[in-house]
Amino acid sequence: MEVTGIGALNLDELLFLPRMPKRDDSVPVEKRVRRGGGSAANTVAWLAHMGRETAFVGAVGRDEAGELLIEDLKAYGVDVRGVVRKDGRSGVAFCLVAGGDRRILVDPGVNDDLGTDDVDVGLLESSEVVHASSFIGLRTEKPMRTLLYAMRKASAGGATVTFSPGTMVLRGPGYLEPYLEVTDVLFLNATEAEHLFGSVERTIREVSSIVDVIVVTRGSEPALVHHDGDTLEVPPEPVPEGEIVDPTGAGDAFAAGFIDGLLDGEDLETCCERGHEVASLCLRVEGCRPEPRS
Repeated sequence: MEVTGIGALNLDELLFLPRMPKRDDSVPVEKRVRRGGGSAANTVAWLAHMGRETAFVGAVGRDEAGELLIEDLKAYGVDVRGVVRKDGRSGVAFCLVAGGDRRILVDPGVNDDLGTDDVDVGLLESSEVVHASSFIGLRTEKPMRTLLYAMRKASAGGATVTFSPGTMVLRGPGYLEPYLEVTDVLFLNATEAEHLFGSVERTIREVSSIVDVIVVTRGSEPALVHHDGDTLEVPPEPVPEGEIVDPTGAGDAFAAGFIDGLLDGEDLETCCERGHEVASLCLRVEGCRPEPRS
């Protein structure tokens, strides 16, 4: 297996609005779209779309949403043997989109129930890259412990471990440290990096003692790629504002392009350029994933 993802699986309910609502405000929904989601799942969907052999480890409920999530991954060619069915409702993310602005509300559902016994360790150990992303984990630490268990197993098995922590940064650097200790490539956006140590520069400085490669995306500004004491700035090709349909998931798509470069043995600058290319494609579509190939 080239890439196996692990993380939350959510059905994205995308609500396109003329503007973001203010307090005590009502805004009409111009369009409603349903798509498969979840950060690592989006990344492996893009990689599968690009022709990579991919699989996923996660949990869905025994409901219509769970069936849709599994079938959506299969439509891209993602191996779903690592996706378990649980009693309860599948995770759902309600995404409010107004132009380039977005807000996301998450109901984790059975994502919170993913345990270490659910993890296909053999699948992780046989993968060249294991890409991990966060769980909300507000009701229980269970999925967070499972994520760390999986990352450690993957690292011990010789996989390159890439990690998009997302909202886990809100728990602070001390909480993240065990995850970072088994991470080879860390993906952050600028806001996440600032949450960790107050600034992007300080976060890179502090985390570089633990993680080999740190990538910080900054929207339309150049991404930062830090390795072996050096930081590269890699600018994206501008996307005209009129062509931006939905910014949701652009970071997940960037990670896919970057990982694609890693698998080809490219240098870090080229990996980052590939990340920008895939992210620009994501900005032009509704939701976080490309249309499955027919």
